[in-house]
Amino acid sequence: MSRRKKTVGLDLGTSRVAVVIAESDEPGTPVTILGVGESPSDGLRKGVVVNLENTIAAIQAATVAAERMAGQRIESVVVSLGGTHTWSQNSAGVVAVANPDHEIGDDDVQRVVEASRAISVASDRQVIHVIPRAYTVDGQDGVRDAVGMTGHRLEVETNILTGAQTPVQNVIKCVHGAGFDVEDVVCAGLGAGEGVLTAQEIELGV
Repeated sequence: MSRRKKTVGLDLGTSRVAVVIAESDEPGTPVTILGVGESPSDGLRKGVVVNLENTIAAIQAATVAAERMAGQRIESVVVSLGGTHTWSQNSAGVVAVANPDHEIGDDDVQRVVEASRAISVASDRQVIHVIPRAYTVDGQDGVRDAVGMTGHRLEVETNILTGAQTPVQNVIKCVHGAGFDVEDVVCAGLGAGEGVLTAQEIELGV
């Protein structure tokens, strides 16, 4: 029997900090909530840290409450990042299919997505997400999953989400100051959408 994966989500809001401990069998499957915790917070404004000590204290209080409910210790968290400093822009990438038989593999998809990251990003910003929107195989566009298809040229259209470095790094600094590692950083809007929308609704652009 496979071991269930535990994930800890940390949401930093202007008025409160919330923590949830959940586990699931694999990505995309239903999750079981093990513990939740909340704490009032006045250390952030619109996703930007304005008081390090207050934010750290709120994170610690919320995680203690979640740990107590779940009966488990928290070591690392996935941070939900909000605020007006997050921006979105479109990009594209193209690579030649590497396999001699021209069958597209996972490595080709990873390479073309990575190629789309080669855009001009200001020195005070950092890439948070690179989201594939659609692939094109030898001129055939609108491909959702290119793995296993045959082709010579693979292209991708992506949506790249960036955040201002200073707010992002200050949030990470607060998490470290509270005694936890940062497993990942997720844009709040993206996380909320994937959490409540079905695959069909996402496809339709809800």
